[in-house]
Amino acid sequence: MFHIGVQQLNSDKTEAICIGCKATINKLTAQDRSLTVSNDPTIDSADVVRDLGVFLDTELSMKQHIAKVAAACFYHIRRLRQMRRRVGQAVTTRLVLAMITSRLD
Repeated sequence: MFHIGVQQLNSDKTEAICIGCKATINKLTAQDRSLTVSNDPTIDSADVVRDLGVFLDTELSMKQHIAKVAAACFYHIRRLRQMRRRVGQAVTTRLVLAMITSRLD
């Protein structure tokens, strides 16, 4: 169990994660995976956390992040399909390329 004497900004949005290989993470007890900050309630570690828009998992494989980005791109491409008839092929191609490259950065 870790104890950190830092003031939390928003306890509802605070997440913790233990990062390591699967075998090491499985050896940890629930108490080892918890975090106590000041006098606030204990924060249990999660399997996936979001930091600066990037989804990180315990093994840093980024599977969850890739799935979320792909789902968002698919959603926006389907929305662009509705606009395609009105704006033309050239504009649609530019919009798709701009959307995808902005997501990949």
